[in-house]
Amino acid sequence: MASWRELKRSALADIHRAFEIPAVYLTHAAGTPVRVNVRLHQKQIISEQMIDDWTSAGKLLDMTDRIVFDTKEVAKVLGKSYVIFGNSEAYLTGPTKPERDGYIYAEVSEVSQADLTAFLDTVDTTGPEWEGILT
Repeated sequence: MASWRELKRSALADIHRAFEIPAVYLTHAAGTPVRVNVRLHQKQIISEQMIDDWTSAGKLLDMTDRIVFDTKEVAKVLGKSYVIFGNSEAYLTGPTKPERDGYIYAEVSEVSQADLTAFLDTVDTTGPEWEGILT
């Protein structure tokens, strides 16, 4: 019989496969692009500014974006790396949590369209890892 950890790992793999989005992971403009399948995940967090003030509890929750990486595709996620989903959607990685059950969770912030366009102009996007990402 499978242990609880094995069942959990299997369930996480099923979830990841069901919700994965193809993307390109790039540490910097001159870096080597890596084709990845990641999950874009929104998480509710308690606002740091209002942590002691419960009078407006309904306003305490904020949403933050995270991207979940499979360690089979990327062994380590560096801060300030790009995760590019297309010509109009990309994220910049921030702090990460330690690897857990084969996945790395990275806090991310969305890259503006102007910044993404300027960045892509400096990157060689002719390789096979870019197929289907940039239209």
